[in-house]
Amino acid sequence: MIIVLTNDDGIFTEKMDYTKKILEKFGTVYRVAPKVEMSAKSMSLTIGGFHVEKLDEFNYAVEGTPVDCVNFAYAGLDIVPDIIVSGTNNGYNMGIDIKYSGTLGACFQGQYFGFPTIGLSADRKGNVILEAELEKTLQYVFDNNLPSKDYTININFPREKFGTAKGIMHTEVYHQVFEYKPEFEGTKFVPHRQFIIGDDVLENTDVYAYREGYISISKIKI
Repeated sequence: MIIVLTNDDGIFTEKMDYTKKILEKFGTVYRVAPKVEMSAKSMSLTIGGFHVEKLDEFNYAVEGTPVDCVNFAYAGLDIVPDIIVSGTNNGYNMGIDIKYSGTLGACFQGQYFGFPTIGLSADRKGNVILEAELEKTLQYVFDNNLPSKDYTININFPREKFGTAKGIMHTEVYHQVFEYKPEFEGTKFVPHRQFIIGDDVLENTDVYAYREGYISISKIKI
């Protein structure tokens, strides 16, 4: 299996290193990722070109967005992947945040090209659950033939406070709302967000799985 691995946190992250290590059990991994953090870039791309640093045959640092990384892997390196994996992100991508996410933006670009894609996200507070569950979850995804060129598999692991996952839930996206609690730092506007998660969250949604300690698997179309 030929795998392209990217993210939006930057190429040198602990979660990406671990994800690459596990993916290498499933196939050959080409890591093509932003040189610096590109979070919340959605499907933005760089007009006019961008620079790329070849670290070795299988690792490339791109001075651009996650979408640029996918474009470079496909059109610059002539890689025809069996699957594109984005992550594991340092923080969650569920609900409305899938629209802002650079992690999912890379997946959507891969989906646009007609490749199966997987987005991975986990708690920024640690890696205990990720290290316990990533390989088993990927094995489950591949054994059940879940990847498809028609949608992105979006996976969110439980919060570190649970210690372990209660199981896997197939979920729909819950478009929760948030309120702003902004601050001004001189002329800088800091739009602090606070999500409003009520008691009426449907049990088949990604936010419910997140709240209750399950691994969430959603199928998302571009």
